[in-house]
Amino acid sequence: MQAKLIPVVGVDGHEEVSLSPKQAVVLGRGDSCTVRLMHSKVSRTHCRIAFENGFYSAEDLDSKNGTWVNNRRIHKAILFHHDRITLGGAEFRFVLESGISEESTNFSVGTDGEVSFETEIREPANVHTPSSFFIDLPKAEAETPEEKQNLERELSAVCKIINSVNAEHHLDRLFETIMDNVMDVTEADRGYLIAAKQLGGVLMPLVSRNREGIPTFARNTFSRSIVSECYESGMAILKSDPTSDYDATESMVVQQIQSIMCVPLSDEQGPVGVIYVDNVVGSRQFNKRDLKLLTAIGNQGGIAIRRAQMARQVESLFRDAIRTIISLVEVKDEYTYGHSERVTAVALRITELLPMDRPDMRDIEIAGLLHDVGKLAVRLDILRKPESLTDSEYEAVKQHPVTGAQILNNVDNAEGIIAAIRHHHERWDGAGYPDGLAGEDIPLLARILAIADAFDSMASERPYKKVLPQQEIISELTTGAGTQFDPTLVNLFVQALRNDDAFRSRINSIYRHSSNVGQGKGPFD
Repeated sequence: MQAKLIPVVGVDGHEEVSLSPKQAVVLGRGDSCTVRLMHSKVSRTHCRIAFENGFYSAEDLDSKNGTWVNNRRIHKAILFHHDRITLGGAEFRFVLESGISEESTNFSVGTDGEVSFETEIREPANVHTPSSFFIDLPKAEAETPEEKQNLERELSAVCKIINSVNAEHHLDRLFETIMDNVMDVTEADRGYLIAAKQLGGVLMPLVSRNREGIPTFARNTFSRSIVSECYESGMAILKSDPTSDYDATESMVVQQIQSIMCVPLSDEQGPVGVIYVDNVVGSRQFNKRDLKLLTAIGNQGGIAIRRAQMARQVESLFRDAIRTIISLVEVKDEYTYGHSERVTAVALRITELLPMDRPDMRDIEIAGLLHDVGKLAVRLDILRKPESLTDSEYEAVKQHPVTGAQILNNVDNAEGIIAAIRHHHERWDGAGYPDGLAGEDIPLLARILAIADAFDSMASERPYKKVLPQQEIISELTTGAGTQFDPTLVNLFVQALRNDDAFRSRINSIYRHSSNVGQGKGPFD
């Protein structure tokens, strides 16, 4: 995960400083420093910024005037998105460059301000398999009706969480699901999930939840010291009953916090993040029973997050492999460079127009990227022949959907993708190939690809033809409705092209940066 330091004040002449997980950066006046700051209040080696244990951190190097993060002097502190780092008279803003979700950009910086608490509990957050998940719940027998009701509620909550978390494989939705369950079970006023979006990535606040009525100034702040301790130690932490001798200079948010819990999101390999919740004045205080329950959620959530992160990594590798295959096709058929990616993008836009029963977007993407993979088996001289093909040569080209389907035939759970690749040259009237399917016997995904494929051939420039004018493209699609193409899909697509400015802009953006459409313009510019 890349990051950068943006100069704010006292750093005239300095540009943004790029940060990398692979190399630490030292700031100071000395010749050996990565970033030299010629300011009288900056020490020769003043501050070090490095990526460690999932976080970027700032460490003071025994400087005379200290290193400050968000106006608080630190020895070493984890850095969060938009933190202010001050050394001497120089100030930088720390910014994570990629992978920042909308939720995380809305976070204020965490606070290091703390008050003392009468009750502080730290317990190992032992990781258990789902079958022993209930071990983490309190062992005390439910003697009163109220205790029995609480125990039943906790057991029901754990079952619900196991089901909902295990059912969600999309990483971003998984983060949301975990926090929704946490807020429901703990009845916290504020809650935050801090994790990485990929294995080994930078931990950052990804999801926040606030009880209705929490004022704006009290939202999206948390204790960075507790978060750091929890993640680095693997301990589940509970603090409640604040003492009355708090520092009057501390923020109102800190003064109002009555109870805090923070637990690791962990599996057998270690933590992948933390869950932080707190309650403020007027709310109940958390107890050891709450900590046990939140720890159990953290263990199950950690297992699910690691699984989803690994799935995302495998998916990324799979997509890279697909693009490598596409490049091999395009090397053979150089006139269609970028064709597969454009067809995929157009097919995704068409799919979004469907009011219901949409194909899986992942299937659309993979089928679109690989729809011409069978051309790998077509002779190079045929693919590059500038003049008309002979009947036998045309028959050879027409085999590419069958060959493409055969290439993927041994891939598990890819039946819909294989069918789309095989049938994307079928026609609504049954006059297509390879199997002469007609109407709704043609798989929906293949019908979408057929329109996207034809649209791209009309909207892209080739050595032997120019991009067709807008109205001619629409006329060709309309003429083919009911004969070559699914008429319902054509109607949705054409109406959006004619009447929806936002949709038309999205289609144009697919083509503006393609070398095959001419002059950097979209077909509907």
